[in-house]
Amino acid sequence: MNMEYTIVKAEADDTSLEKYRKCFEKNGTERVLANLQWLHQQNLAHTNTIYYALQNDTLAAIYTALPVVFKINNSIVPALQSIDTITDIDHRGKGLFPKLANKLYNDAAQNKFALVYGFPNENSAPGFFKKLQWQPFGEAPFLLKPLNPFYFFKKIWGRKKIQEDFSSTNHIYPSPIEKRINNHTVIKILNHFDENYDTIWKTVAENIPVCVNRDAAYMNWRYIAKPAEHYYRYGIYINGKLEGIIVYAIKTKHGGLIGYIMDLIYYPSHKKAAKYLLQFTSQQFRLQKVDTVLAWSLPGSFNFKSYRKSGYFVLPPKLRPQKLYLGVRPFDDENKDLITNANNWYISYSDSDTV
Repeated sequence: MNMEYTIVKAEADDTSLEKYRKCFEKNGTERVLANLQWLHQQNLAHTNTIYYALQNDTLAAIYTALPVVFKINNSIVPALQSIDTITDIDHRGKGLFPKLANKLYNDAAQNKFALVYGFPNENSAPGFFKKLQWQPFGEAPFLLKPLNPFYFFKKIWGRKKIQEDFSSTNHIYPSPIEKRINNHTVIKILNHFDENYDTIWKTVAENIPVCVNRDAAYMNWRYIAKPAEHYYRYGIYINGKLEGIIVYAIKTKHGGLIGYIMDLIYYPSHKKAAKYLLQFTSQQFRLQKVDTVLAWSLPGSFNFKSYRKSGYFVLPPKLRPQKLYLGVRPFDDENKDLITNANNWYISYSDSDTV
């Protein structure tokens, strides 16, 4: 048998994605074909970066990144989010992951992608930060709002006894169509994101040097087109004008019922919009008997103080459901200093590929 491996850029057709899915399934991880199609066929960059290590016709390892549209200063540029990596159990110990990554990164640089970023877990982080020239930013910026104190006693005392289960299911309930705050202010379900949201995002983004471009096209792709997920989307209207949005999810996960604030975006000068949106979601979480709420927000983000005033605090390491690290590798020197400074970034659960 030929023991050599060939590194190839794969197609994103259904046949290739089914091989991708089966490789993960064989190695104990479920991937849904519709989700792979959404990621690799329907992303907003209209391209894919799927790389396979092949031994003859056998799929031995996979490394993929999601092409995303980034904002760097005032420019809109292509970038990559590192998502899936796996080596088949029969082919481990061959150094396939760094070979795949280096091929993907070399091609990305030639194709003018600005950077690759992601959230390696504690098992994969050494490979990214020590072997692949990623710049570490520390752990993912978890914020937490506890709602059920007994849940935390159980997590603290049982953490070393029970292996963590990272599987999840959507918690779906008949959410209200609208909630009136006062005569001038109402929170309503958002069926889609339009030019009114784009006006808010444009204002917010003026003061964010580095982030995924969260325009209406992105938000509709991320929160409406994504299969097998359920997100609650609301906008706050003051005197008839959209002033901010919030997206959240509720999942049975980590041994409890967990709320996730996926994104909170509002005119930075309108702090009351954020206050009302967070109050509304907290009411919904309590009605659904959510155990705790998680969000991601870096200390320098425009919405960080709004979270803190609403009862969110930085999640202590021992309570974190898993170790996730934020990191980036720029592909050219032009904006390297800007990109490798965590203070320039905006991150939220929108950046997560698992929620």
